[in-house]
Amino acid sequence: MICRSKLAVMISAVAVSAMFVACNDRAEEKAQSKAQPAAETAAQPAVSKSVVVYFSQTGTTKKLAGVMKQAVNADEIELKLVTPYPSTYDSTIAVVGAQRESKQWPALENAKLDLAKYDTVYLGYPIMFGSFAPPIYSFLDSNDLSGKVVVPFCTYGSGGRKASAAELKTLEPNANVTLAMGVSNKRMTRDDGDSIAKVEVETFLANLAAGKTDEMLMGGYSEQRPLTAEDSAVFVAATKDYAYLNLTPLSVSTQVVAGMNYLFLCEMKAFGGAAVQTNVKVFKPLPGRGEPELIVVEK
Repeated sequence: MICRSKLAVMISAVAVSAMFVACNDRAEEKAQSKAQPAAETAAQPAVSKSVVVYFSQTGTTKKLAGVMKQAVNADEIELKLVTPYPSTYDSTIAVVGAQRESKQWPALENAKLDLAKYDTVYLGYPIMFGSFAPPIYSFLDSNDLSGKVVVPFCTYGSGGRKASAAELKTLEPNANVTLAMGVSNKRMTRDDGDSIAKVEVETFLANLAAGKTDEMLMGGYSEQRPLTAEDSAVFVAATKDYAYLNLTPLSVSTQVVAGMNYLFLCEMKAFGGAAVQTNVKVFKPLPGRGEPELIVVEK
């Protein structure tokens, strides 16, 4: 027989052995938990290769930039002036006019940006004097956009989308400057401006992805024809707030949508300048859904 003292020693040894086994098992479990496959860990967000860069004077372009950012899942950078423009419209126009005449572009707090990681730059601006606002010149002077896709978008009083995109192509010949989009200030500042902007951005991005050009987007209209009394009434209603453009409709073509698009060929003598021909796009909603509105003067 085993004496009681020897039996106690044996039981103690078994207990210690069991303890070590348990400890080893727990250690192995911890090691296995740390070595879980990467697929079971939380996914890291993908780094965006697109950025929305914009200048906004009144907040309207900022609103459009926010819609664009969400639509394309891009980073966002707002250009900031060292010395902000005056708060009143007339004073701002005077300062911008002087900058354009002297070609002395305003200083930016963040002129030089780290754009190396981005393939696509969505460049937003308000139209001032028929093209992009002067802070955009400061941005272009400080950054190299060569090899990048540059997508212009703008807000405007009456137009300037095509002219600003054309100038951007001239200033950035080594960048791929795409079709440009624009939304009027009047439409952006309506109560449903956010909804309008979302639809406009979605439509624009679809056209961009499909490789549409301005010429292709003009398709679907009828041939130009003389104006009827109804056409003239639509034109007057849509342009009543744009007397400063001195628009005279010469002919019109139409496109049936959820309502009616009108494309008026007009003579324009803006601000008393020389007469030029331009296209004026007007949208007339379905009956009971609002008045005709000027969409853009293509200049």
